[in-house]
Amino acid sequence: MQSNTNLNYQPFESLRVQRPVHRIDYLCSLVKGLRVLDLGAYDETEVTRVQHKSWKWLHREIAASAAEVLGVDSTEKLMRSGELITGPNSKIIYGNVETLTDIVKSFQPDIIVAGELIEHVEAPMPWLRHLAAAAPGKRIVMTTPNATSLINIALAMLGRENCHVDHLAIFSFKTLSTISRRVPLKNAMIRPYYYDAQVFRGRFHGAVTPLINLIEYSFLRPAQFMFPLAAFGLILEGTLGSEQPKPVQHPAQQLE
Repeated sequence: MQSNTNLNYQPFESLRVQRPVHRIDYLCSLVKGLRVLDLGAYDETEVTRVQHKSWKWLHREIAASAAEVLGVDSTEKLMRSGELITGPNSKIIYGNVETLTDIVKSFQPDIIVAGELIEHVEAPMPWLRHLAAAAPGKRIVMTTPNATSLINIALAMLGRENCHVDHLAIFSFKTLSTISRRVPLKNAMIRPYYYDAQVFRGRFHGAVTPLINLIEYSFLRPAQFMFPLAAFGLILEGTLGSEQPKPVQHPAQQLE
């Protein structure tokens, strides 16, 4: 599929934004039968809390589709044990996602997944360039909340903002396009993903679930389908590569 990250960066240029996908289902389709390096894999809401039955843990879901999954996370809860076995073909090890050279070399993944991670990284560009140097030619897929989402716009009109305490940045279609150029990512593609109310289903009494479902499927899903640039999140995928220096043409060569 042709990349949709070749932009002119003009305010009124038309963006080729695809219809939203379901984030976890889409990622599972990408990793089927592959060796997956899952960055930021440990999800405390899944491991330590009781959730609604509809809750899905990304690490567990991709492990059910992939051949093998190695998660990496720097949570203190993994520091003592060093690793957490999460299934017959998956585990999470303690490590820094910003220094992955040795892990990539030993595990040799087919694809790298970074679900809802880039907004937590203190320096996204150095991190991604380090990753590109450690895993050139490897496919990477990243997901992150969308700066121009319908929910963010609505909350802003009410004088409010939706932001996790650990988030250091929020990205838009164009900022992700800039990142794809500068890493660089080859054959980069950005696609939106739908909001999933599974978090709220676990926070409220079961009697409220039908109302949550009504809002999600009768309003939020149709609105995101019609206006995909206002979807809840964005997925950036591409092949990690390093810039090749362009040969310098000397004046004498130009005259030949």
